[in-house]
Amino acid sequence: MIQDNTSIPAFGVSRAVSSEMDLSKCLELARRWMKTCDEEHEFCENSNEMRLPTRVVDVGVDQDCDIVHLRETVDTDRAPYMSLSHCWGLEQIITTTANTVQERKAGIKLSELSRTFRHAVQITRGLGIRYLWIDSLCIIQDDMKDWEIESAKMADVYMNSQLNIAATHSSSGKGGCFAERWSLDSLNQVELNIGVDILIEPDEDEDVEYKIYVRNALHVAHDHFTRSMDYTNTIELASPLLSRAWVFQERLLSVRTLHFHAEELIWECGSGISCECSRLEDFQGGDPDGLLQHNESEQLKMIYKSISSSTSTESQILDIWLELVREYCSLKLTKQIDRLTALSGLASRVAIRLSGDYLAGIWFQDLPRALCWARESDYRNKHPTFRDPDAYAPSWSWASIWNDRNDLPFVNYDLVKVRGFVADTRCQIQDWNCSRSITNPYGMCRDTWLKIRAPLINATFVADEVETDPSALEWAEKKSILQYIRRKAVRSMVRFGEESFEFSPDCADADLNATNIKHRDSVFCVLLGHSKLTRKEFMEQWPAQYTSPASKVSVEQEPSHLPAAYSLVLAEKNGEYERIGILVHRGGSGWWEGAELCEVKIV
Repeated sequence: MIQDNTSIPAFGVSRAVSSEMDLSKCLELARRWMKTCDEEHEFCENSNEMRLPTRVVDVGVDQDCDIVHLRETVDTDRAPYMSLSHCWGLEQIITTTANTVQERKAGIKLSELSRTFRHAVQITRGLGIRYLWIDSLCIIQDDMKDWEIESAKMADVYMNSQLNIAATHSSSGKGGCFAERWSLDSLNQVELNIGVDILIEPDEDEDVEYKIYVRNALHVAHDHFTRSMDYTNTIELASPLLSRAWVFQERLLSVRTLHFHAEELIWECGSGISCECSRLEDFQGGDPDGLLQHNESEQLKMIYKSISSSTSTESQILDIWLELVREYCSLKLTKQIDRLTALSGLASRVAIRLSGDYLAGIWFQDLPRALCWARESDYRNKHPTFRDPDAYAPSWSWASIWNDRNDLPFVNYDLVKVRGFVADTRCQIQDWNCSRSITNPYGMCRDTWLKIRAPLINATFVADEVETDPSALEWAEKKSILQYIRRKAVRSMVRFGEESFEFSPDCADADLNATNIKHRDSVFCVLLGHSKLTRKEFMEQWPAQYTSPASKVSVEQEPSHLPAAYSLVLAEKNGEYERIGILVHRGGSGWWEGAELCEVKIV
C-alpha cells in the first residue's frame, strides 16, 4: 500500500514477462493452466481416453529421441493426444503423400521437421502426452478422397484434443513456438521511483522491502484476444495465425489452446482467457490465476458455447451463425476451393442443433433472411471482387465472391442485424438443389440453385457518376477513409421508371463499377421481405459515430413511416438468374404491391 494514500490509476499489476520463452517456462505455465482448467471449468471437461484420429504422430516418451513416427489407428485406439494450429507459409513443409506414407510410418527424423513442428513435439513430450495431430502429416495431401474424409472429421479432431498448440506469431514453419518476443521495448522493466514510501505487508509479521518495476502494457496481445477476430494489419504482423480462415474453426472447436503470441503466452479455453503477464484477468472476480470470464456477446468462444447450450433456441443459433460468417469473412484464405470446407467443422456442430439443410454456407430454415448478406463498404474491400467461374458456391451465397488477392472479401449481415427482417408472405422457396460430397456434406458444393416464387419487378442498371457531398468528405476525413470517398466516382443504381435507387453490388472492379453488368442492362428485383424498423427509427437508434451527416439530411423528406424493403438484384441469362447485389428500398414494399408473382431459378 502507499502510505500517503496517493493512487496511481494509470498503473496496473502484472507478472514479469521475459524477453524469450523456453520449453521449461512454457511447460510450467501450461501445467498450471491445465490443472486449473481440469479442476474448475465444467465447460472444459475433456476425457483422457478419446478416440484417436485416423492418423497421429507418435512422438514417444523420450525427450531426447530424434525420431517420431506416423501411426495409423484403429477404432479401438483411445489415448490423449494434442493438436497443432500453424501457418503453412510459402516455404515447403514436410507432408505425407501416397508415396511417402509408409516412409513416415517407418520414422521421421526431427531434423526433417520444420522448427514449428519440432517445438510442438517437445511440448507434447514435455506434457507427458504421446500423440500429436498435425494436418500436413496426418492427412494424405495428394489424395482428394482422403482429404475430404479427414477434413470432415476436423471438428472431432480439435474438440477431442487435450491441448491445441498454436504457433500464433509465426507466419511459416520457420518461426517455431519459442522465439524472441515481438516487442522487446515493451518488456524492458524499469525500477519505479514515485517519490513516496511503499509498504507491502507480507504474510508474516515482518516488514520486507520490495522494488516496483514498470513496463509498457502488452496491449497488442490483449487486444487480439479480447476483441473480435476482425482482420487488421496489426494481427497480420504480430499474430499471422489469427488472420487465417482455417484457424477460425480450429480456435473455436478446441477445448483449450496455448497461443505462442508475439508478445506473450496466451491461454484460451471454453471458460476464459489467461496470459503470461496476468493482465487478462477478471478484476471483478479477483481470480489469482488470471482466468477471464468473458460475458460479452462479441467473445467468440462464448458465442460458440451458446451453440451447444440446450437453452439456445433455433432462432438464436441462426443469429449466431450470421455473426460467425461475418467474422470468418474477415480472414485470409489461400485456396478458393477451401472457402466452405474451412468452415465445415463448425457447420457440422451447428447442424446438431438445427434440423434443416445446409446450402453453401446458408441454413435452409433461415431463408430468405440469410440471402440478405452484403459486400462491405469499399474502403474495407479495397481490392476488386468477382465471382468464381468455377462456381464453388452459387451466386446467392456469401461464399460465391472472391478478390484478386485470393482472400475472402468482407461481407456482413448488418442490414438485417440492425434493422431486423420480416419475410414477405408472398416470397416462397419452391425448390432447391445442392450437389455435395458424401464424405463432407458441409464442404464444397456443385450445381446448387434455388427456385423462388416472389414479387418481381423489371428494372434497369445504371452506373451513375456522382460528386461526393462536401459534408460526407468532412466526415470521411475524420474517419480516415477520405481516400475511399474521393475515388468513389460511380454508384450502382437500379431504375424503376423515372426513379433510381442505389444498391450494394456483390462484385466491383478497380473503379468500383459493378462487374459482369453494363450500363442500361436489364435487371430484375425480387422481393424477399422488409425491415422491422422504419427509416426514422433506424436513424434514431444507429449510433451517431457510424452515421454520415449526409445520410441524415433526407430523412424528413422520405416516407420514413414505412419499413425498408429488401430485394435481390438479379441478371438473367438463358432463363436462369444470377444474383448481382442487394437493394434496400427506403420507400418500403409499395413498389411490389402490384408486381407479378414469378418463379425464378437463381444459380
